[in-house]
Amino acid sequence: MSKKNILLGLALVLFSACSTSVPIVTKYKISSNINMSEYNKSSCKSKNVKVSSAFTTSSLMSKDMSYVQGDTKVYEYSESAWLNNPNRSVSRELVKMLREINIYKSVQESKSRSKSDIVIESSLEEFMQYYTDDLQESYVIVQISFTIVDSITNKVLTAKTFKSKIKTKTLDASGGVEALNIALKNVLEDSSAWFIEGCK
Repeated sequence: MSKKNILLGLALVLFSACSTSVPIVTKYKISSNINMSEYNKSSCKSKNVKVSSAFTTSSLMSKDMSYVQGDTKVYEYSESAWLNNPNRSVSRELVKMLREINIYKSVQESKSRSKSDIVIESSLEEFMQYYTDDLQESYVIVQISFTIVDSITNKVLTAKTFKSKIKTKTLDASGGVEALNIALKNVLEDSSAWFIEGCK
């Protein structure tokens, strides 16, 4: 083979490598779009609250977007991802909700150095899109358990689990994200009523 043909072959290989298209990854934001009314008759107004980072599985601490097909098959969307991991995003949405209902003296995030009277722990147990085996239907489940702990005695004051299941409008990642945000809003609204009830 001539030197000219070798150089031409190398050029074609390099051109082919450079022209390989890379899939564009669409990033999605977790946002409940919750807009709570302030509660003005709280008996907890003297309490400073710290919200711990949510306990969850390692998969929900990743920006990778997963879904379940059937009962046990777990896959990842190749062209979709979270802007921030669900664990962090849900924790921030919880802080936002607690600040908006305004039943405590202050609501601080877990990294705050301020002292607190109460710690609110949360466990993000479900935040997932599901498909049937035949991929003809899809739904999401959001489930969060809350525990209110006395900071001084470490005694559990109360605890409750909230769950929301929503059918997706479309059979894709976008439909899953829309449904997950609605389900998260439902959970936060239901839990806000529970927090308010505990401060009446």
